[in-house]
Amino acid sequence: MLANENNALDLVGQCGENDTPLLLIRSENLPNAFYDLHTGLAGSALLKFSNYRIIVAAVVNPKLANAGKFWDFALETNRGREFHVCLDDETAMQWLLRDELIQFSGG
Repeated sequence: MLANENNALDLVGQCGENDTPLLLIRSENLPNAFYDLHTGLAGSALLKFSNYRIIVAAVVNPKLANAGKFWDFALETNRGREFHVCLDDETAMQWLLRDELIQFSGG
């Protein structure tokens, strides 16, 4: 569960232990506070991931993602290359592996 900044650091540590910069977070691991931008949880977690160069795809709960300003936040972050909000695992995996697929195909 990504309930606080320390959880984000734990995930960074797990990425380091597994020698990967890629992280997939599923909706069941995102508390309601993540979607409420006033809590600062999403911003602080993303800052930790960014500082450690972890590339994250989050599969979100569509009902929670459409509430408040979260979806605007998601649209903005999806323009970048470090964090991407997705509605399903398949899209998230494709986004995470995009660079490796390009390298593998010689593109």
